[in-house]
Amino acid sequence: MVDMFLSNKLNQYYLKMIPMLGLCKDFNGFLEKVFLRLKRKKMPQIVVYGSYGFTGNLIAEIASKSDKNVLLSGRDPLKLQEQGARLKLNTRVAALDSGQDLDALLKDASVVIHCAGPFVHTWKPMADACLRNGCHYLDITGEVSVFESLKKMDDAFGLRGLMAMPGVGFDVVPTDCMAALLKKEQPDATHLEMAFMGLGGGVSRGTAKTMIENLGKGGLVRQEGVLKRVRTAHKTRRIDFIEKRSQVVTIPWGDLSTAFTSTGIPNVTVYMSATKSMIRSMRLSNYLAPLLRMGIVRKRLEKTINQRQPGPDKRSRENGAALIWGEVRNDSGEIKRAVFKTAEGYRLTAEMAWSIAGKVQSGFLKEGYQTPSSVYGGDLIFEHPDTGWLEKP
Repeated sequence: MVDMFLSNKLNQYYLKMIPMLGLCKDFNGFLEKVFLRLKRKKMPQIVVYGSYGFTGNLIAEIASKSDKNVLLSGRDPLKLQEQGARLKLNTRVAALDSGQDLDALLKDASVVIHCAGPFVHTWKPMADACLRNGCHYLDITGEVSVFESLKKMDDAFGLRGLMAMPGVGFDVVPTDCMAALLKKEQPDATHLEMAFMGLGGGVSRGTAKTMIENLGKGGLVRQEGVLKRVRTAHKTRRIDFIEKRSQVVTIPWGDLSTAFTSTGIPNVTVYMSATKSMIRSMRLSNYLAPLLRMGIVRKRLEKTINQRQPGPDKRSRENGAALIWGEVRNDSGEIKRAVFKTAEGYRLTAEMAWSIAGKVQSGFLKEGYQTPSSVYGGDLIFEHPDTGWLEKP
């Protein structure tokens, strides 16, 4: 402890002295980088797994500009090598089907940000490895089944003093915060409806592949506390997002799990903005469900997706935005509504996931399975500088 204290003091001293030494600018920069790397090595690691995927790379780019000890990982050595060299971060190859690889990856880690989907196939080996190695678990899923499965591991994580928090991106931070804030305004709420609308941006390959996983499975709602299968696009309505009005359609969004966990409201429905042609296509899928579940059809769709751009470009991410709408009502028929605007979905995911990882690394967490608002409150989303109310509840 004494050595660490003295070392930290010396680092601080030299970093303060560098500008006063009158040395050349390049040498100052060199020394700063040396001390930054020394500082990183002494900190517990944040592992970004699936770091070379579209969203994982956005997180890795943010990480590269921080003073934290970061390790990038995935199964592809060539992609990792290129990324590590470009961002000047350490890398380690690890396959999800190798417990030995994952144990080596997480042995010095305090928290992992799991970015490799579809998460219905990838969450379990990473969660189990976290339990074996004393590492907190974060991911960016939006899949209801993943939330429900990790919720069943609440005791396992809690007994080890660890936290499992899936959904630390656009799925589901803004909507989870909206649910918590509306519950606070109407504690006796029995029904919760939420919707979101993207302004600009687009869909990444990873998100599109996750959508393929759910083709032919129908829709989902929560009724009287129980998840219930319904037809795809079984309900529509028109919503005033303040800046725009839009038709919306029901989707099986992660809040069907997390909003119930966060608020206890037993009836939850989630919508997204959609055009009439999108809604027609979604409803047509109800009749094509057996065909859409066929492996050959999914492989053909995945091949098409792999030929697309990885995701929205930088300009779209910076100029885009998202509108989040929410409504609660109680048994007396009283209604509370709210709308806020926040950053484009992929930018929000990367920045929020990194922010939450930093909180966890510093010890700001709760043990066991958690949702974003159950630990950090409904105001978490307003920590992002691009979030603001359009209509308060």
